[in-house]
Amino acid sequence: MANQPINNDVLAKITVTLVIGATASGKTTFIQNHFSNKRNTVILNVYDYQQAAYKEAGFGKHIPFGQEFKCLYKANENLLLDIIDTLQNGKNVVVEQTLYKAKRRIGYIDVIRNTFKNIKIEVYVMCPSDSVWETYVTERRLAHSFQQLKTEAEQIEFPNPIEGFDSIYEVVDDVIKLRMDEPKPEIVEPARKEILEDAEELRKENEKIKAKADLLESMNSRPFWHYCEVCGTKLYCTAQEAFDAGWDYPPQIGTFGLLGPRTCGKCSITDTLWWKVQQQGLPIVIEKDLTAEELKTWRRIKKEPESLLEEEK
Repeated sequence: MANQPINNDVLAKITVTLVIGATASGKTTFIQNHFSNKRNTVILNVYDYQQAAYKEAGFGKHIPFGQEFKCLYKANENLLLDIIDTLQNGKNVVVEQTLYKAKRRIGYIDVIRNTFKNIKIEVYVMCPSDSVWETYVTERRLAHSFQQLKTEAEQIEFPNPIEGFDSIYEVVDDVIKLRMDEPKPEIVEPARKEILEDAEELRKENEKIKAKADLLESMNSRPFWHYCEVCGTKLYCTAQEAFDAGWDYPPQIGTFGLLGPRTCGKCSITDTLWWKVQQQGLPIVIEKDLTAEELKTWRRIKKEPESLLEEEK
């Protein structure tokens, strides 16, 4: 059953609280001290959503280059959905976040303001003194040095009222001070433009990923060119037909785009580039050490499966 709309009197009493700051700046402790015992309040932490996004994408501690942004984008989307859901249930929400850039905060606030016209949004920015911050870092035994974290903190764009905040607080060693700087209207439109550009870039990337996945799936049933790297035989057939004929070829044997034997049913894998590379101490393809034929094979493999859809001339 869909949530019932909340009347304006109830909304006026609901608050969205963002607590932002660099790593180990005291966000979690501040929330525990000031919000954990408040009634009708839900506390959310972006870290939980980030870890869930990494897990959903199949990543552990090591995230492939270029994938982190997508995971963080997904985490922020899911967190925002839960913020909206919490507010629709008539509860306050406190969010532990980073949100270093104004455009990220504006993206959040725009969605909340467009969904709820009469609601209070506040932000607390953790700005610990060096001595207190160093203590936090030491206690958590972080891999990053204190100086690295200070450099990270320099990336934070201090929140501005024009972003849509009702109240902005600076927190220095648990001393809370209201800080409402002069509005900077010039930051809003560029931020919204960047938000749209990020969303469009991610949409295009997801389309490319889907198209690639669809292509790989089609290789199980469509005919394509098979090339024996040893004797030079080529055959236009399906993967199953090649497998039945004894070929070592993806997708039945090996993986498209990764080095492996590409042979017909008559040739031995001991004569393949894959075999040659396996005999090295460290199996890495060094292109300058390859023969012309080996280089041709390697370049074809790197461009699979697209390289197999049209006959080589």
